[in-house]
Amino acid sequence: MSKIVAIANVAGGTGKTTTAHALAVACVEYGKKVLLLDLAVSTSLTFQLGLENERTTLTDFLQGAPINESQIRTVAERFDFIPSNSRISSAHEINIFSKFLEILPKEYDLVLLDTPSTIDPRLVMALDVSDLILIPVSPNLHSIRGANQVRKIAPDKSIFGFKVEMRSDANTWDDSMEYLDALIPESELVDSALTDTSSVITLNNQSEIASAYRELAYSLLEKLELI
Repeated sequence: MSKIVAIANVAGGTGKTTTAHALAVACVEYGKKVLLLDLAVSTSLTFQLGLENERTTLTDFLQGAPINESQIRTVAERFDFIPSNSRISSAHEINIFSKFLEILPKEYDLVLLDTPSTIDPRLVMALDVSDLILIPVSPNLHSIRGANQVRKIAPDKSIFGFKVEMRSDANTWDDSMEYLDALIPESELVDSALTDTSSVITLNNQSEIASAYRELAYSLLEKLELI
């Protein structure tokens, strides 16, 4: 049975999409079979991976289109991905999404969900099906407030934060959050990755941020008892 992880914070600019992409790559490096899904109406992850013009998308599958292995893209970084489009805004049925995850034609160790940066039905759907919720938290009130809103939506779920440094003098961390053992540093690679189909790990696999995301991935896999 696949472990489902939602990466969520309703505050924008916390690095959710960068994290989803980097975690997929890092978990593959640890020998795991990974599927990454884009649930944001903005479809930023789909665009970043260069797959915004695919004929069949996650929306189609959630609307009842049959799915087979040939419709799941294995990208150059060796994780699987199902592209999305703006019509994902019509997807909100938790039971349908759960059933879709159950009938995937491939077996995965881990399914990662990149979620919207707003409180909307796609976010609620992702949180509901998840075994664990992973929240990027920066040392500012905007990020902490967004993290706490996620926690209020899913109070009974297993929730862990991880710390993300930002270009700011703020140094306020939410001590009520349980954090995984990783600190994601500031890096110019984050901006570079936004205009590249590769993750920050692939862009420079010896960088400090690549090492940090590997550490985060290892901590996550430990919590999921996958390593």
